[in-house]
Amino acid sequence: MSTIAERVAAGAAFLDEHDPDWWRADVERAIDLDKLSLSDPSRCVLGQRCPTESLNRFLSERFTLSPDEVWYPGDWSFWALAYELSATPPGTEGDESTEGVVTWSGELGFNSPDSDLNEFADLNAEWKHVITERRSAR
Repeated sequence: MSTIAERVAAGAAFLDEHDPDWWRADVERAIDLDKLSLSDPSRCVLGQRCPTESLNRFLSERFTLSPDEVWYPGDWSFWALAYELSATPPGTEGDESTEGVVTWSGELGFNSPDSDLNEFADLNAEWKHVITERRSAR
């Protein structure tokens, strides 16, 4: 696998194409760098950028419960947008076939495929660096 910087650069390039202006502080669902936490699905890059309609669509497709009955629906934000952007069907409740999305999100620096806390910290630092650099260049 590539370095953290290479993976985050690939993820940023992907977002540039699929979610223009994702890095800006003055857009709807702007990434809050003080809250950014790659190990938290509601506070990571994709979790913070996930539109409510994407989250609701994912929850209604994946679960037999309505979105407001799912515990901590915000915790599914990362998965909702990752499945949508990677064009992977979300599966159903109890379906553990997340391997493709985990691989996809790991390659683009959105996730640590091994849930390695050190890697999450390094990813977090690199995303903050990239976003801060872009915001200051404006």
